Amino acid sequence: MADKETPASSADKLNSKQKEAVEATEGPVLVIAGAGAGKTKVITERIKYLIAKGARPEKILAVTFTNKAAGEMRTRIEPIRAISNLQFPISKPFIGTFHALGLLIIRENLEKIGVRKNFTILDEDDSLKLIKECLLELKIDPKEFDPSRIKNKISRLKNQLISVGEFVENPPDGEAGSFFERQLGKVWLLYEEKTKKQNLLDFDDLLLRPTRLLMRDADLSKKYQERWRYIHIDEYQDTNEVQYVLSKLLAGGHRNILVVGDVDQAIYSWRGADFRNILNFQKDYPETKIITLEENYRSTDIILEAANAVIVRNKMRLPKNLWTKRQGSRQIRVIFAENGKREAELVASEISSMQKDKIPSGEIAILYRTNAQSRALEEVFLASNIPYKIIGGVRFYERREIKDLVAYLRLIQNPADEISYKRIANVPPRKKKKINFDELIESLRAESAGTKPHEFLKKIIHKIGYREYVNDGTEKGVERWQNIEELLGLAQQMEDVDKFLEHVSLFAIDDRYDSQTGRVNLMTMHAAKGLEFEAVFVVGLEEGLFPHILSFEPANIEEERRLCYVAMTRAKNRLYLTCASQRIIFGERASNKPSRFLAEIPEHLLVYINKPEEIEEDIYVE
Repeated sequence: MADKETPASSADKLNSKQKEAVEATEGPVLVIAGAGAGKTKVITERIKYLIAKGARPEKILAVTFTNKAAGEMRTRIEPIRAISNLQFPISKPFIGTFHALGLLIIRENLEKIGVRKNFTILDEDDSLKLIKECLLELKIDPKEFDPSRIKNKISRLKNQLISVGEFVENPPDGEAGSFFERQLGKVWLLYEEKTKKQNLLDFDDLLLRPTRLLMRDADLSKKYQERWRYIHIDEYQDTNEVQYVLSKLLAGGHRNILVVGDVDQAIYSWRGADFRNILNFQKDYPETKIITLEENYRSTDIILEAANAVIVRNKMRLPKNLWTKRQGSRQIRVIFAENGKREAELVASEISSMQKDKIPSGEIAILYRTNAQSRALEEVFLASNIPYKIIGGVRFYERREIKDLVAYLRLIQNPADEISYKRIANVPPRKKKKINFDELIESLRAESAGTKPHEFLKKIIHKIGYREYVNDGTEKGVERWQNIEELLGLAQQMEDVDKFLEHVSLFAIDDRYDSQTGRVNLMTMHAAKGLEFEAVFVVGLEEGLFPHILSFEPANIEEERRLCYVAMTRAKNRLYLTCASQRIIFGERASNKPSRFLAEIPEHLLVYINKPEEIEEDIYVE
């Protein structure tokens, strides 16, 4: 049996810069952590170090962007039980997403926030349905005013800490008076009226409501500052305005805040992230200690030299140069193809060779700039019998059968929830002689008290005949029932229905990578952030596609270059970069030059496959 890990033995595994970050426990600390440099390890080891030094676990806060990252941190911290004699789970750190943190503050301050107990958290699809309902009531044409655009605009404004009242009374600069903004204000006002009446919160409310509460209530803000003396924020370059302000409020008293991030991996400006937050951290906290993690544990030196050569051209960044002890023997393969189909065929051929070399398909990833690029790849993979998995398809909690059953639970908990009512009022379809729907819900509500989520779900399924409805004997029906069994298994781990619904709501936010053995992974470059693979193909490296034609402004080109850096640094040992002379995009044939990013990589790191003679001398001239 292996010896139990102690804080000392755990710390011995850290490099000198990681150790410095772990032991810098007082005051503001900025950790600039390159790709694969072990940032999660730094945060978890720092929490263990704090506890070993005598800090009470409940005084420690760690905030991440995904449930996957939070779960990984909790798993790594679990061994502290054996070291510290502390009574978990009575005394434990808070480790979770920004949304989980916001939800905790809301639940502890229901009256001040202005919501009633047993509120419903809307997922993205339900929010969009409510927007469509508002448009219909206001007689606004959804063809002229796209519901998704309105929803995204409201979300962006909420993440800038702007309330509907402030927007209507005093629109942000440049937005006053336009017809779209006036219509937007009407829709938003009705949307907020409906959510209040039905006791609903959307995902953005989970951050906006608690942050605005702490901004206006100094005593409450001080209470939370005292509660969490040591604060850790992961992926700080991805914070938006509301997350930035919330972090600053919580650290306002003691200023013991450690943030970890990397400007070179800031790729989410399109959803409100502001990488200037990390650039300005030292201005917010002049006494900041800056520690840079540059040793990479993932990729070979060849891959890192290429990635560094690309990203160093960006001006808006903090100095950093990744290095590794992992000496590579394979140069980066650059594949040229005549068209998109031929590109897919050459990729498939390389994958077939890898499979002969016993590289698992699940360790191979194809990364593209736009989802439309997957079509040609999928067609060739099907013809070549290469099993694949699209990452970012219909997620578990968005599947019809899961949403139906969750809607039953939500309506039973929150009678005012019209969104759930409308979803399930006739699901499964009720014939004339079946029980009245309202009476059914009332009878289930009466039986819900004290019943475990697992047993209660089974009771609902039996009463409404959902198994017979969903499992029609077809392969799809069997798959749907298997999804429900998965849901029942999850419910078995939860102590009550409230906790179960909270878990479902928070996990519905994540666009998580669901690891699949035996299948090649296809996904956008954005979806690949935080993941790693033995072999990576970055496809479609052409001017106009990547960098994208809508990103040719200098600031936008820098974000595209960061995206290229992220994509390249997903690879451990094998990296392929591909481009096509012609491809059909959105039904039109396009002819583009190879991407400028290819020209930024030193020649000695590359091996060309199928390189045409006419671009032998110069790939791209800026």
